[in-house]
Amino acid sequence: MARKSPEPQSLYSGIELPKRKPDKPVVQTEPPWVLLTNRLSRNFRSLGKKASFSEGQQQAIDFLQWRVSPEDVYGIYKGVIFTAVGAGVVFALMLYLFSGPLFSNLISYGEYIIPLVCGTFIALAGFGLAYFYISYPGQVADAERKQAIAYIPEIVNYLVMNMRLTPNLERAVEFAASHGRGKIAEDLRKLVWDTQIGVYNSIEEGLDDLAYRWGNYNDDFKHALMLIRASVLEGDEQKRSDLLEKASNDVIEGSKEKMDVYARQLHQPTVYLYYFGILLPLMLAIVLPIASGIVKGLPLTGLLPFVLIYNVFLPAVLLIMSQGIINGRPPTYVPPDIPEDFPDLPKKGTFMVGRMRVPYVPLALLVFFSCIAAGFFLDGLQLDAVRANLVYSNPEESISALPHVTIALPFLGSFRVFLFMVFGLLIGFSLALSIYLYGKYSARKKVQDEIREMENEFKDALYVLASRLGENRPMEDALRSSIEFLPKSAVAHKIFRRVLDNITQLGMTIDAAIFDSNYGAVRDVPSETIRGGMRILVDSVQLGVNVAAISLINLAMQIRNAQKIDTMLRRLLEDVTTMLKTMGTFIAPIVLAVVTSLQRVILTSLTSNCGDQSAGAVANGATSVPGVSGSLGGSGISSVFCNIDPKSAVSPGEFTLVMGIYVIQVVILLTYFNAQIEDSNNKLHTMMSVAMAVPVAAILFSIVAYFASTFLSGASG
Repeated sequence: MARKSPEPQSLYSGIELPKRKPDKPVVQTEPPWVLLTNRLSRNFRSLGKKASFSEGQQQAIDFLQWRVSPEDVYGIYKGVIFTAVGAGVVFALMLYLFSGPLFSNLISYGEYIIPLVCGTFIALAGFGLAYFYISYPGQVADAERKQAIAYIPEIVNYLVMNMRLTPNLERAVEFAASHGRGKIAEDLRKLVWDTQIGVYNSIEEGLDDLAYRWGNYNDDFKHALMLIRASVLEGDEQKRSDLLEKASNDVIEGSKEKMDVYARQLHQPTVYLYYFGILLPLMLAIVLPIASGIVKGLPLTGLLPFVLIYNVFLPAVLLIMSQGIINGRPPTYVPPDIPEDFPDLPKKGTFMVGRMRVPYVPLALLVFFSCIAAGFFLDGLQLDAVRANLVYSNPEESISALPHVTIALPFLGSFRVFLFMVFGLLIGFSLALSIYLYGKYSARKKVQDEIREMENEFKDALYVLASRLGENRPMEDALRSSIEFLPKSAVAHKIFRRVLDNITQLGMTIDAAIFDSNYGAVRDVPSETIRGGMRILVDSVQLGVNVAAISLINLAMQIRNAQKIDTMLRRLLEDVTTMLKTMGTFIAPIVLAVVTSLQRVILTSLTSNCGDQSAGAVANGATSVPGVSGSLGGSGISSVFCNIDPKSAVSPGEFTLVMGIYVIQVVILLTYFNAQIEDSNNKLHTMMSVAMAVPVAAILFSIVAYFASTFLSGASG
């Protein structure tokens, strides 16, 4: 019996199609400042009625394309001020009513002064917050303007590169938008999209709007867009090429001029960092004891105020100042980012010492505790020498007069730490930090340097490859000839050879041979410059080898121009960076070490006319001296300093520890600032610079502080 044929639909009954989730709608996220404004506007809108932006504010808002109204912005601005003033008044009143007697016991008229100071601080903080809010759009627009100094020549070169191939403005804008960086590239991508959906009638209209929006912040870019737009209307090929060449040259020269202005403007803020980070601690070491003598009851008692001033306030302000200066640096170069799992790096948590793999965290801890043990041992030798010296009638009293820090621990009681152990703590911490940073980042920094060397060779390799393609050779022959022509080039042997092998041996396309996730030639090359250049090679070779040759020659010229701008900025900043490196590594530790040693001498000199008991108490760092008052001796201005309470005079040992910690902090901050100026946004360079500078500074501080203290103590004695 013949078997019945199956129904046609049954042939597909066992096939299950994969269930596809619906695409999520693309939502354009607003900046946090705009979201905050929209969220708070309903609470303060009535305060901003009939408000309007100034001309500068309107330019910044239009440039950033932030959708906010002046009524909302100024309503929030006034609301923050009123709220802060009200909160300050209420807080001051609460302190006065409930804590006034307590404050009066601490400081004269404390029941009035402290509530007033706290309330004023809250109100001033509100004014500062309101000012930051209202000026934020202008700050963002100014930051984008500075970043555009580096990005605009690249964008214009991409536009010119494509226009030289085919005078099609829309294709050139799409090409520049896809390969460019920064806000200008985002604006170009948005321009392409707005043209496609009908916001602009043509790409030319959109470019005119973009040119005038950027014109207030970079006139060179506006002029370059006008020249590119004019080249489309030019019928003569030579004149069209001249217009494009002029557009490219003008933005490069404009960027060089702006770099020169930035380098000149950097000198004055650097001097301010020196004044604030090094000279101000010197003046405070003199002013604070005098102030405590003139203003009786000033809250400078004990160690805590000095820790807050030297180890909290000064580093915080120094960090804010340096970060503000760094944010203004144009990003002329984006360094390659080397991940921790990059191939051929040592196992995580280790680094190579010769051929031996060493774990850097245990090594850092070993060095840290070894330095502390060495300091403890040297302190023991010093104390034994004092006890064995027959000159001292009371050795224990002499030991108590040595600079020391008294540390009290629960269940263990209190014990004294002398200078050698303080120095061991500082040097041990700095060496441990250096070993940790070196172990974690040195191998990655070495790989980064190799990649950067490849980037320097990349333009020459592109030119040779373009020259071979210009001879109408196929890609395989051009690659092979380039490899033979550049026998010492890392680009030729690590990239071009892998591309050639992937094409000839694995049968890959040019795209897969370069960008395949498993075998691609740039799979282990984390360089945006090289990856972007190879992407342009892939895109242009599809239009023919001659088009690819022209594109690669133009790209090589663009990379060369970008490197020239970066080199020029480094040369302009060389004086500043050299001064900062010297100041952070050598000058700061020496000056602050001398300040540390002078502190005891200054206090002794100020109280020398007040009687032996007061002067001796200050010199020895005693915690209390009975019977000492301003009437002990002297008259007139000299008697003022007899009000210095030994309790407010931090002991020499404690001051040495505080200043040693500050030295490490200020050296880290100055080195960080200098490294970011030298090579912006390069974390590896910054960490390695800190690793090299901190141990030198800590050792130099300890040596100078010890010998200066010994010399000055002998001279004052």
